[in-house]
Formats: sequence, C-alpha cells, structure tokens
Amino acid sequence: MITLLSRIFIKNREDPSDPAVRQSYGVLCGALGIFLNLLLFAGKFLAGSISRSIAVTADAFNNLSDAGSSIITLVGFRMAGQRPDPDHPFGHGRIEYITGLLVSVAILLMGFELIKSSVVKILHPEALSFSPIVVVILAVSILVKCYMAFYNRRIGQRLDSSALKATSTDSLSDSAATAMVLAATLLSHYTGLQLDGLGGLLVGAFVCYAGFCAARDTISPLLGQAPDPAFVEQVHRIVLSYREILGIHDLIVHNYGPGRILYSWGIRKRGVCKGRPTRF
Repeated sequence: MITLLSRIFIKNREDPSDPAVRQSYGVLCGALGIFLNLLLFAGKFLAGSISRSIAVTADAFNNLSDAGSSIITLVGFRMAGQRPDPDHPFGHGRIEYITGLLVSVAILLMGFELIKSSVVKILHPEALSFSPIVVVILAVSILVKCYMAFYNRRIGQRLDSSALKATSTDSLSDSAATAMVLAATLLSHYTGLQLDGLGGLLVGAFVCYAGFCAARDTISPLLGQAPDPAFVEQVHRIVLSYREILGIHDLIVHNYGPGRILYSWGIRKRGVCKGRPTRF
C-alpha cells in the first residue's frame, strides 16, 4: 500500500536526499498511520466492550495514542521541511529528533497508564465474555501493526529518520502486546484462569520498554552524539585524496538534522595550517 501511495503522491520518490521528497514521505507515513490506528482503535474498543476485557480496552487506547503520535510525526516532518531563515540559518531538521522524542514520551505515558489499569484489574478481577469476533479483531490488528512496523522501518532507514524508526519500534511493540492480549484471552476462556489483568500488565511493561528504547535513540542526537566512525573515515579519505594536503586535524561535526551536517577541519599543506567549514 505505501509503495502504491508513494507512486501516486510523491514526485521524484527515488531521491530521498531531496528535502521535498523527505517531507512528502513523512507526511504520507503520518497520514496512513493516523488512518490505520483509528481503525484499530474502533475495532479493539468494540472488542473490549463485548468481552469486558481491560487488556483489550487498554490495547485500544494504546492505538488511539499511536494515532496522536502519528499526528506529531506528520506535523514534525512538515516543520522540519521548512527552508532555512535568518533565525535558523541551518534549517529546522532537528525538529525530527524532537518529534521522535515526543512520540517516545507518549509511548511511555501510555505504558504507565496500562500498568495502573492492569494492577486494578488484578486486585479486582471480573469474569470475561468470550466471542470469536474478539479473536478475529485482535488477530487482524497484529497483522496490521506488523505491516506498519515494516513500512515505517524501511522508510525510516531510507530517510535516516529517528521519528519514523521510533514509530516502527512502537508498532512492533504494539503487535507483540496485542499478541499477549490474544493469548491471555484464549487462555482465560479455555482454562478459566483470570489472566486479563496479568495480560494488561505485560502489555504495559512491554510498551514502557519500547518507549524507553525509542527515547534513547532520539535523545542522543539532540545532546550531540559522536559522529559515525565510517563518516569520519569518509571525510578523511576525501580530504586526503588531494595531493597538496599532507594531513587533517581538529575535525568538528555538527548535526543539524538528517541530511544537514556541517563539519570543519584543519589541514596541513606544505607547512601551512588552514581551516575549512563544509556542509555535507
């Protein structure tokens, strides 16, 4: 689906280095994420109402928060695609990192809420109503979330987007969480054990872990992480390819967002030391 939509709505889609293409991919992924998550919320909320399951209902609201996260991603890509201005001469690319961090915070908050609701359910268990439609909705949800994780990861790697990678991690954790809910629902029905609260607790813990991992990956570039050794080696190789240059020193790399890297260095040239800033 995402490939077909990109062919229809994105011009020059094979050139991810183009800021306009990058922005279009981010908006497309965000819009599709909003649509799919709202559908999943409606289906799971119906399933939770039928079965009176706190785990299923909590999973539904987890998808609702994912729709909100997709809105954040969409807005973030729109803002990051703005042209440089006098107040922001290096562009607005770091907004993508901030967007990924906001998505991570939303994941963590939802995980804590799921844990709280599940603890209450464990302390005060209630009998569940089993229905085949609940199983079907949960199974379809797992497949949809796996697909969302796949296309967000693929495009996130192609664009080197921390926001889309965080969304992919969230989608993958959601599919695993829903699988736990489905397993708890089936076990409760066939064994008579009250596993609904335990299932919700596992979902909450899994979601919190996913949020922590996503936050870790987005905070590092905001704080100013060390450049990739392969990138540093590439810079050295390019600079030293000129015969008149004898050496390079004091390489400094500034990351202003994906595709917006400014670096400077000093060179030794026949006994003369010079510095040069360059954009990459």
